[in-house]
Amino acid sequence: MAAYLPISYPQAINALAPGAQYSMTDMFDYSTLQWYSTDIQQPTKEACDAEIPILEAQQPLNACKQQASKLLYETDWTTIPDVADPTKSNPYLVNVQDYVTYRSALRQLAVYPVANPVWPTKPVSKWGTP
Repeated sequence: MAAYLPISYPQAINALAPGAQYSMTDMFDYSTLQWYSTDIQQPTKEACDAEIPILEAQQPLNACKQQASKLLYETDWTTIPDVADPTKSNPYLVNVQDYVTYRSALRQLAVYPVANPVWPTKPVSKWGTP
């Protein structure tokens, strides 16, 4: 299991009171909170303490989604139609279907993240000439 940074009070406050204006001198000491928002109610320490385990449980899912998105980004170039078209590219990508399958598996992890993902193997690009 991956190690994650501890969740701090500002993260809990941002989840409970999005857009609130406040400051803290110690992000792990609720008593240092200075609340400035007049239109947003200040979350209690108890509410923040209850939110922290919820945010901690989300960390592996967020990490999965972030990594899947990164891997999709790295292979976006394979979706350009010309890349696999021998009449427009020389060389051209021969195994575009392998990338379609790979990216489909990554999309599933980006949309439906899991705590312990099994990552698909990235295809090795195979190039041909017309």
